[in-house]
Amino acid sequence: LPVRDLDTTSIAIVNIGDRSHNTFSDYCLKYAYADLYSSTGGTFSNHELNEILSHDIVIIGLYSDHTWAREVMAQFAAAKNAVPLFFMNPYKMAKFRSSISGIPTLAIAYDNTRYLQEYAAQGLFGGIPVDGRLPVNLPGVAPLGSGVELPKTRLGFATPVMCGMSDSLGIRIDSIIAVGLKEKAFPGCQVLVAKDGDVVWDRSYGHLSAASGIPVSSASVYDLASVSKATGTLPGIMKAFDMGLFTLDDPASEFIPGLRGTDKVDITVRDLLYHESGVAAALSMNDIMMDPDSYTGQLMTRRPDSQHSIRIQKKLYGHRHARIRRDITAPHRSDRFPIEAAQGIFVGQETFDTIMNRIYQSKLRPNKHYNYSCLNFALLMDMEQRLTGIAHDRFVRDSIFAPLGAYRTGYRPRSFSKVSDIAPTEKDPFVRKQTIHGYVHDEMAAMSGGVQGNAGLFSNAEDLAKLCQMWLNGGSYGGRKILSGETVKLFTTSKSPTCRRGLGFDKPDTDKPDSSPTAAEASPATYGHLGFTGTCFWVDPDNRLIYIFLCNRVNPTRDNPAFSRLNIRPALLSAIYRSL
Repeated sequence: LPVRDLDTTSIAIVNIGDRSHNTFSDYCLKYAYADLYSSTGGTFSNHELNEILSHDIVIIGLYSDHTWAREVMAQFAAAKNAVPLFFMNPYKMAKFRSSISGIPTLAIAYDNTRYLQEYAAQGLFGGIPVDGRLPVNLPGVAPLGSGVELPKTRLGFATPVMCGMSDSLGIRIDSIIAVGLKEKAFPGCQVLVAKDGDVVWDRSYGHLSAASGIPVSSASVYDLASVSKATGTLPGIMKAFDMGLFTLDDPASEFIPGLRGTDKVDITVRDLLYHESGVAAALSMNDIMMDPDSYTGQLMTRRPDSQHSIRIQKKLYGHRHARIRRDITAPHRSDRFPIEAAQGIFVGQETFDTIMNRIYQSKLRPNKHYNYSCLNFALLMDMEQRLTGIAHDRFVRDSIFAPLGAYRTGYRPRSFSKVSDIAPTEKDPFVRKQTIHGYVHDEMAAMSGGVQGNAGLFSNAEDLAKLCQMWLNGGSYGGRKILSGETVKLFTTSKSPTCRRGLGFDKPDTDKPDSSPTAAEASPATYGHLGFTGTCFWVDPDNRLIYIFLCNRVNPTRDNPAFSRLNIRPALLSAIYRSL
């Protein structure tokens, strides 16, 4: 303890005397994935016992000292991988001496209350430092004064006041969110605030969609949209940089053959990260994905007419006869098209190659002045995959998210999350002809197979907070060095000399505070990003502050003026600063 190596350690949580889901196990699940078991009156079968003991660590919560509970605990008497945790008076703990004498690690929380369950979970996983000493002598168990010291290695959970913030923080956040829900700026959201290594506000509001009626929970995952650039692609780039695979002033064409012989041959990695490459902002995915033989005339018009009757968005209408290309997609899974981009649309390597080739051959702008571009990050992901030889989604999962315990974070969310836990986004009436649910909203990322440098990552607020705290910690989290301190400092503090952008991160606009993506109160050292679906995160190292807001404001449509009119994201950040 604290539990380490979450990427390679399988965990079982066994509650004896309480249900499998209680405050203790729910808080453990905030740190790591675990299989849950419980007994409220009888021993485990041999099959259940073998299954439980097959885990690397078995955390046993004990809430009862009744005879049957001692019999259940006796089943684990020889388990060297067990960690019994007693929610009871220490004298009652002594009743278990025959079944715990051979177990090397014991913990006690003294009573069975909600807060002791919360803090016991934090103690086991490094959310709080532990330095308690046994206040009584327990013959056969441990002598008076026994105890070990456990360090704080991960985010903890506290109150605003405990971290020097006003107790009105929650009231301010609740009020802003209430207005957003009332005005239908979004159907639901998650808001998380962390200060000095502790989460001080972590609340879910509303529903996953207006139609579903499913409440948002801390386990709900959201399409991060362009927040993926800074939380998916950028960590992969930082890790590859840590490995010495490139320098910031290397031409990207050195690693991407498709750029050689084009007007992009001299674009550097730094240019791409600063959005000062001259590369176009985006591709017209409708033009790429719709079959030109399926319609005549223009594919899209600004006003509807007899042929252009499909409303794509405000002031944009699609040809009613246009159909998706079947040379680079298929309606059913096959070896050639194995990846489901949406229901009834499957793509493959040649779909991805078609998109990337369009990027390689796209026309550069006349100058390299700052111009935010999704294509920059598509090229960055392309470069990372070629340098590491590993698919981007697997590379960041294994090297970043899994060590963090961010098991609710990843690309293609249907592979790791229940659909009922995924917030749906927009209804696409033109290319995909469905409400996007469990697939990435961004068209380029979707047709790339759900994994692309500009978008595609799904997560929840608690997982993103682990990533942000790792950066604040200088690359360490949970007792693991995930990135070097030098790399973290370089990427989080560097800023373009000509615009507000950092190396992959967005930053406050100190020259034009009224148009800054942050609140006016944000420290100039703040870094983070915004996402089209209504997401954002900001990390302020000067105040050791993390702010995360996740919503699906594009559900059911992006034509929703309330979100922009209310300016929810900076309003929340401003309220947080006023609470410091």
